[in-house]
Amino acid sequence: MLSHFKLGAKFTIVLFAVFLVGICMSGLMLSNVLQQKAQAQIVSRGTALMQTMNSVREYTNVQVRPVIEADLQPDEFSPETVPSYAASKVFEILKKNPEFADLNYRDALPNPTNINHLPDLFEATIVNRFEQEPTTQELSGYRQVPGQGLMFYTAKPLLLKKDSCLRCHSTPAAAPKAMLAIYGDKHGFDWKLNSIIGAQFVYVQAEEVFRNARQALVMTLGIFVGTFAIAILLINLLLKPTVVSPIRQLAKISRHLSAGTTEDQIDLDPQELAQVAKRGDELGQLAKLFQTMVREVIAREQQLRQQIKTLRIEIDEKRRAKEVAEITDSDYFQELQEKAKNFRDQQS
Repeated sequence: MLSHFKLGAKFTIVLFAVFLVGICMSGLMLSNVLQQKAQAQIVSRGTALMQTMNSVREYTNVQVRPVIEADLQPDEFSPETVPSYAASKVFEILKKNPEFADLNYRDALPNPTNINHLPDLFEATIVNRFEQEPTTQELSGYRQVPGQGLMFYTAKPLLLKKDSCLRCHSTPAAAPKAMLAIYGDKHGFDWKLNSIIGAQFVYVQAEEVFRNARQALVMTLGIFVGTFAIAILLINLLLKPTVVSPIRQLAKISRHLSAGTTEDQIDLDPQELAQVAKRGDELGQLAKLFQTMVREVIAREQQLRQQIKTLRIEIDEKRRAKEVAEITDSDYFQELQEKAKNFRDQQS
């Protein structure tokens, strides 16, 4: 198929084919790698957000709660003393920051005080997995959320570490009556110390992950395409003086020789060919062989011309001798010789 194209065009076509194959293969691999990288960035942001919420929980439990409860009666209750309440309020403030606007945070507890924290079926499955696999500290992936579409999630287990939490979450009898009045006595009790009570979830639209991956892919492929295009251009520019032109010169000399061109019509040592012959690569060796071959062919041609010239002289001499012999052997010439002899005899 490429036999009808010139050498430079063949190189360009082959390089372009390699380029297309490389783009397709690298595009597929890069797409997967960059999507994983985008997911890792989302997970990192989600982890940072969870650590922030946990810090708020810790600060509320250790610093805020004792101060507020010191002014409360035994049966009184203030939501601000609840770490999860404080975390949710802080996240509402963070949500106003553009850096966190695309993130959604929530606590999912199978036995929550506030029923707004009840997990859906998918979240309940994640919480159950954390309970069954205590060594698992993080899960992430994609899920469909009703009304929101495909979401990417990051989840971490919620572990009950503070025994002070059991004041409100051990039994309804031990809980403040004001809390029971707000949340009731049906949920949020029988919690166990050092047990997993739920999970933290951070959600982000999957399109955000895909968009980040696409942007990175387009930028990377753009650099790759630009680099390869420059490489093809440079290779083509390099091929003409180093490969194509020398081969054309050798082909020109071959055509002259095959057409029987005389020595004067063949440039035995053109500057371009001489430069190629000085090279140490295969083309240089080929050019040297061509120079030797041309000299040998011309030397043989000269020798052949000389032999033909000598042969022509010999042929001419033999032809003249033959013609003389034919004349002297003719009857007319013999008669003339006889008359000439008789004439000389009469004179003497």
